[in-house]
Amino acid sequence: MTLTLIVNDDPLLRAGLRMIIESADDLEARIAGGAEALAEARRWRPDVVLLDIRTGGTNGFALLKDLLELTDPPRVAVLSSPAVGKSVLTALRMGAAGCLLKDTGPEELLASVRALAVGNTVLSTLAASLLMAELEDDAEHSDASSEARRMAESLSTREHEVLTMIAEGLSNADIGRRLMLGTGTVKDCVSDIFNKLGVVNRVQAAMVAYRARLPMAGPPTPEAA
Repeated sequence: MTLTLIVNDDPLLRAGLRMIIESADDLEARIAGGAEALAEARRWRPDVVLLDIRTGGTNGFALLKDLLELTDPPRVAVLSSPAVGKSVLTALRMGAAGCLLKDTGPEELLASVRALAVGNTVLSTLAASLLMAELEDDAEHSDASSEARRMAESLSTREHEVLTMIAEGLSNADIGRRLMLGTGTVKDCVSDIFNKLGVVNRVQAAMVAYRARLPMAGPPTPEAA
């Protein structure tokens, strides 16, 4: 059973999200306001946290940092609105596993929670477009590209292949099928890539790949499945 902690100060919104999540047999949810979110995360040890970064009376970025520093931390996705694009980018740079709009439909919400729980990244159209705009801007600056290339040089040939597939948005299962490897082997390879690049999730890994201008079939589009 996958447990999700919903962190938001709006009782109606968090109750609605909880109702949607708990409509699925394989999912359950807890709710918390910003002030008690860290204590509730320690208590319940959720697999996934949906965090409103603009939770009233709380420094949402400090809370995100604290959640990510927990022992066996949850996968944290930011709940956002189109008006807070800069906040989304900051959260992704800090290590958030994705971003969902607050008005995400029920089926997409359930699919996103399941994807987060198994280690995938989910990005709303808003977050994906903001991320692409930032990467395109970075690619024009030689310092960012040079640093990314230096980081990528630490990878083996196989790790280079896997990194480009992460940047294309492929899941571990998809990468395994393409390379004819077991999912467990791919998972270990992804973990090694993260360690060598000093990143914590697929979004950050994709950013390195794109800045280093590694050859790939398409732009980085982190998966949501």
